[in-house]
Order: sequence, then structure tokens, then C-alpha cells
Amino acid sequence: MIKVLVISTVRFLLNGITSVILNYYRNMDRSDMKIDFVVPNEISMDYRRELEAGGSQIYYLPRKTDPVSYRKRLFEIMKDNQYDIVHVHGNSALMLLDILPAVKAGIPVRIVHSHNTTCTHRALHKILLPYFDRCYTQGFACGEQAGRWLFRKRPFDILNNGIDLEKFGYNEKTRDEYRKKINAGNRIVLGNTAIFVEQKNHEFLLDMYSELVKDRDDYLLLMIGGGALLDKMKEKAKALGIEDSVVFAGQTTDVDKYLQAMDVFLLPSLYEGLPVVLVEAQSAGLKCLVSDRVSEEADLTDSLEFLPLDHKCWINAVKGVSEKEDSRPENSERYKGMLRKAGYDIKENACRMKELYLKYYRDSGAD
Repeated sequence: MIKVLVISTVRFLLNGITSVILNYYRNMDRSDMKIDFVVPNEISMDYRRELEAGGSQIYYLPRKTDPVSYRKRLFEIMKDNQYDIVHVHGNSALMLLDILPAVKAGIPVRIVHSHNTTCTHRALHKILLPYFDRCYTQGFACGEQAGRWLFRKRPFDILNNGIDLEKFGYNEKTRDEYRKKINAGNRIVLGNTAIFVEQKNHEFLLDMYSELVKDRDDYLLLMIGGGALLDKMKEKAKALGIEDSVVFAGQTTDVDKYLQAMDVFLLPSLYEGLPVVLVEAQSAGLKCLVSDRVSEEADLTDSLEFLPLDHKCWINAVKGVSEKEDSRPENSERYKGMLRKAGYDIKENACRMKELYLKYYRDSGAD
């Protein structure tokens, strides 16, 4: 029985990294493995029930408030449980905080997983890189650019942010149900799914949308997610006078269903690697308008349009897309085939991750 400790350096809630972690966990054959988790926040009861039902132990360790205590407690957990593999998910060399205790605890396989193409603390990242490089044994990345950002010329494996393609495929019945739920009527639904943090650039989205609807009333903006800036964005929508045509759906496990209700997907992020939500949106057959700060690797179906962060460009693009008569069901079927061919079927991806786990463990000589 191989023992794996998965560490999330970001809050374990409805966000991209959490989705990736759970997608792999749900689809991996764990019959000969025990997978435990370290998370920086108290998790929802639904997540707790699911992970505990899978035989996983969950450790809640506040990471940012007291890094010294965090590192000490992490070492104790690693040492007491004698894990074979530690797999840390994050964005920068600050994952040294998580991987250093694994070195001290003698864990043979120490994987760091890059999920982005930059970070918010670049100076500290640069200082820590030489020490970080000496502490991990293998690197994973969600895409080529995310890997080059963290590992530079050092080797790494790309593990695609795979999804259940059929679950996110277009469904007419679900579309009708969820459009009624948000009172969409015949309006064109512009959708966004992202945690409310600065990186996701919701402020730009609301400002652009307020200009778009000045002379048109046939749009509805659907925003899915929670986060620190959610209340601020609700206040902004009210201040802009657009609150009646903006739906804040909050955190939900029904992202796949809400995607069906959308007509166009918008992601004006300040930076991104290869976000899982864009894979989901493409599987649903949606045209996606994204900022030119998003990795071009995310365009897996030729359905993405990359735009500079300029209101006029986005308004023109939205109008252009919403006036087209694309066949959503046909697009979804075609896109699902393209995504499967490109390696984004989570069932296949989970098999590959397990194969790499076993290979790294064998190569370490630990057994």
C-alpha cells in the first residue's frame, strides 16, 4: 500500500486547483493506495464526507498566518505517517515551505505541481528558487508554459487538467432548466466561473458589461464562484446600476449545469496557466472570450478568442459572437472529440498520474 500526501497551497474550495485535485482523486484507482490531504482552510462538509468515505485523512493547517508552526506540524504529520509520496499543488517556489519538511522527513518522492504562469510575489519566488530546486524530486505542470515558468530548463511532466467530458457536454434539458433558474428569458447569457480574487479581474468584467448594456437590454451576466472580493463586486454592480442584469450564483457544485445556460464564456484574467474552467467551457460547446494574458495552450478547440484588456475590444467581440448562429450541440460533440484527442479525458489522465506515482516510487528505490 503506497501512501500519498496531497498538499494544497491554496484554499480548498470551489476553484481551479481544487477542481484538478478532486478530478484526479475521483478517477484514480486507489485500491492499492492511501491518499491523505493537507489543506489551509476548513473544508465544506460535502468535501469532508467524500474524502473520508474514500479512506482519506484530512489535516487542516493554516499556512500563511504562522509559517514556522505550519512547517513544524507538517513535518510531524509526514514523519508519523511515513508517506512514500508528497504531491504539492501551487504556483511558485514558495512551495519550498511545503516540500522542505518532506526532505527532513525522508520522503523519497517529492512532487511539486505548477498550475500557473506567474505569481503575485515574484521577488520572493526568485530568491527561493535555488533552494526550491534542490528539494523536489519531480515536477508536474498543467501545461508547457506553466512548467517553463516554475522549472525553467529543468525536466517536468505535463499532467493535463482533464475533466469528465460527458458530464460537461451540452444538454438541452439542463440548459432550459438553468436558464429558468436564473430568469434568463430570451436574453444572451454571458458567463464567468472564477474565484473572486484580483487575478480573475472581475472589476474589468463588470466595467465592460456596464458599457455593453447602456444601449441594449438583451444581455444577462452570470458570475459563478465565491472568494474574498465577492461582496465588493456585488457592491460594484449595484454602484454601476447593473445589479438587475447580473446574477451572482456563488459557490456551487453545479458548474457543469450553469455552463449549459450560458451563450458566451468570458475570462478576463490578469494571468493564467491552463485553467480547468476553460476545458469545461469548451466541452460544453461555448465560444470563449479570454484575455491575452491567458496561455494560448488553453485553446484546444479553436473556440477561444484572445483579447487585450480593453473595454471596446471586448464589447465588439461579445456583440460579434452573440449575433452568430452557431450550433451548440454540434460544437459540443466536436469539441469533446478534440479534447479527448488532445488528452483531456480525466479517466485517462488519472491512469497516467498513477503510473507516474508508481514509477517514481520504484525509481526511488524505497521498496
